[in-house]
Amino acid sequence: MPQPFRRIALAAGPFARKASPELAGAAGWLRERGFELALDEAAAALAGEPGGLPTGEALAGADLVIVFGGDGSILRTAHHLGDGSPALLGINTGHLGFMADVPLSELLPALEGILGRGEFTIEPRMRLRPRALRGGRRLPLHDVLNDVVLTAGPLARMVEFAIEVDGRDLGAFRGDGLILATPTGSTAYSLSAGGPLVMPGLEVILINPICPHTLSHRPIVAPGGSRIEMRLFRDPEVEGRHTLLTLDGHPGCELHPDDRLEVVRSPDPIRLVRPAGADFFQVLRDKLVWETHPRGGEPRPDSARRGLRGGGRT
Repeated sequence: MPQPFRRIALAAGPFARKASPELAGAAGWLRERGFELALDEAAAALAGEPGGLPTGEALAGADLVIVFGGDGSILRTAHHLGDGSPALLGINTGHLGFMADVPLSELLPALEGILGRGEFTIEPRMRLRPRALRGGRRLPLHDVLNDVVLTAGPLARMVEFAIEVDGRDLGAFRGDGLILATPTGSTAYSLSAGGPLVMPGLEVILINPICPHTLSHRPIVAPGGSRIEMRLFRDPEVEGRHTLLTLDGHPGCELHPDDRLEVVRSPDPIRLVRPAGADFFQVLRDKLVWETHPRGGEPRPDSARRGLRGGGRT
């Protein structure tokens, strides 16, 4: 089959320090097979090579970006990508790694399967595009792969805001904040805040209040094409307090009372390369320790799994 990836960029995050030998080995492996290679500054330093490029320059023109780190490293790399961007392959040197699902110990076999034999799939992952409006002026923000989060900031206090979905009033909310998440982001902050797990291929937006003051406020799943709009309320008793907007775990901006925040689906999805046979349910079982038997702490035997599939008792 034709090789879809010819120019490859290597990028590294802060959790990749222990992967220095493997990263250097991967760079040599790729060059030996004739791939055109670019390394960002962090990856070049770990590989012991001179001439590392700023991440944006290293990614420019690449067909595939191999990211060494955790999911946070993939999120940081994704912020450099726009329309027509390269595909991403995550090598897990961090902790959970829902997106960086190639273990470091399986790096070269995975590269051989993906780049040598073409054994992979590409998963499009939707992103969200936030737009903050203040007095008719738009504040510059970037697309997010995981979530847009509104919080009160360092002080433990409530924020108040109204939400509209496609121009229809959803209600007024008081609580610690709000999470707007993609299916990819459903395994991140939204999961900790009681949100549902969503299969990554779906096109939906999660609206998840954080510790709502009214306990009947529950997470809502809206169609991916929805326009979510929020308006912050002004508290006449408290002046000078601003609400923090966080984008994929990184600072976005401060929102003032009466500012409006609009969130829509980005027209520029991210493309993740997954090794052949990658299974979202297997990832959940491994990362969330669902494979453990509730009574004995041991994984269920294969016979128990067969019994479940066949409708028998275990």
